[in-house]
Amino acid sequence: MTSASASTALRNVALAGASTLIFVGFIEGVARLREPPPVQKEEYLWDWSERFKDGDFYTFEKGEGYPPNEETSVDGLRDVTRPVETREGLRRIVILGDSVTYGHGLEPGEAFPQILERSLRASGRDVDVFNMGLPGWSTRQERLAYERIARRYKPNAVVLAVCLNDLAELQINLAKPPGLLLTLFKHSAAVRMALGASRREIGAVEELFNAEGSARVDHAFGLFFDEVKALRAEVAKDGATFSVVLFPFRFQVEPKAPLPSVQARIMAFAAAEKITAFDFLPRAAASTSPTDLFLDYDHFSKAGHEQVAWWLATLKEVVGQAPSADLAAAPPEAVREFSVRRVRFEASRLASSPRSALVPVRDAVIKQAVSDPSPRVRFEAAQTAFALGPPGETSIDALVRGVRHEDPRVRAFSTWTLGEMGEAARPAIPDLVALARQDGGAGKTGALTAIGKIGGDSPETIPLLLQELKHPKEARRYRAARTIGRMGPAAAAAVPGLMEALHDPSPLVRLHVARAFGDIGEASKPALPALIEVLNKDRDPEVRKEVSLTLSKLPGR
Repeated sequence: MTSASASTALRNVALAGASTLIFVGFIEGVARLREPPPVQKEEYLWDWSERFKDGDFYTFEKGEGYPPNEETSVDGLRDVTRPVETREGLRRIVILGDSVTYGHGLEPGEAFPQILERSLRASGRDVDVFNMGLPGWSTRQERLAYERIARRYKPNAVVLAVCLNDLAELQINLAKPPGLLLTLFKHSAAVRMALGASRREIGAVEELFNAEGSARVDHAFGLFFDEVKALRAEVAKDGATFSVVLFPFRFQVEPKAPLPSVQARIMAFAAAEKITAFDFLPRAAASTSPTDLFLDYDHFSKAGHEQVAWWLATLKEVVGQAPSADLAAAPPEAVREFSVRRVRFEASRLASSPRSALVPVRDAVIKQAVSDPSPRVRFEAAQTAFALGPPGETSIDALVRGVRHEDPRVRAFSTWTLGEMGEAARPAIPDLVALARQDGGAGKTGALTAIGKIGGDSPETIPLLLQELKHPKEARRYRAARTIGRMGPAAAAAVPGLMEALHDPSPLVRLHVARAFGDIGEASKPALPALIEVLNKDRDPEVRKEVSLTLSKLPGR
């Protein structure tokens, strides 16, 4: 090819490219002019990729497992930590749900799963009710929660609590174009028009009623039904019963409410699939003041949660048959479990007893928490020990045995209880140090925290705590900083490590590090320049406030 012909070919290619770009630009410009407004989704419809750090599923920061008043369980749920072990005669009910089941806007004990458990136990039923619901979960996350969390607890009954936004969230999140097409979808009006963006996503729950029969609504129902059938199949593998309960939105109990076509369609699907299903809407609508059952568009008020719990308690498919009144027929470990639980129920009365009368009760409960052969009895005894308050010195030997126990829950109970005893628990420090050195998990944190509360000055603890200050988990790092502070002047050797931790990415860790310098006192003087820099530059106002307080405590300032 001659240079002239090559030049001509290049000009032709350039001209074709420019023409293509002009044409594409023209099409994009027309599309932008004619594109309808984007679908405005209600705040309650979550985009999982924006809200969840780990893809399709998330849980809260996991608790340590003790004490019982931890905000989250070892599973990262808003429920008490429970023993994995079950036993004969115990009925375990798992309730899978979203922020309604979680108890949005209420204290943890006011959510309907917790109310249901208390009422069933008060009536003599041997039952555990698990609250497995978190804000933003839909049917997809609830199925994953069963597979990843609930299954190992061997439930007898699984209840799927359905809110109407579950259908919309499935449709929004599972209808997205894949990969490169999704990027083009976000940036090109022409691509959005070609894919029918305005018709793809549900923007509000009301569309399930007023756009009935549309492609996006039918798609939402299809995705929901697939998830329910998949969850039912997983539950069936484990031999548990499966049922669905439907919760309404508030507009369904207000004047001029639409016909409950969504509930009717779900109930018809359940009947065809032979799935047990219950609809709470008739019960709510029949209330004296149905809107009082709601806090907002769909979250129940305290009264609403009570109504749901009482309603579920009447459903034999959920709660099972009436309990046997013959305790003598119960397994021996169940009798011991009931007995120690009864002591917990009487804790408030026992607290007013003379200390001399309470000491043997506490000692006996702590011995059970450490030494009973049944993991469930040990668990219940630990819960009861918490209700009875810190024990006396006569329980130290039993608690030290607990520090050496093979069960991590017993170790967690023992280390926490020793820490609450303070100075009186000094004889346990060598065993706590040994546990901290050998345990690479949460037990290490518990042992070190206990040493800090007791006031131990063992030279072995500082290196262990400085290791914890570099742990990947924020909770482990801030607890290490807090424990160093509790050791006071005895933690002087930790000052260089704490100075490094002033640059931790977590404001909570930096706050506790700053506080620790103040608690250590004069030995923290080498950290003054670093603290002043943090005071001037840290973006978190709470951290700056804590640093200012620390600087006011240090000599020479």
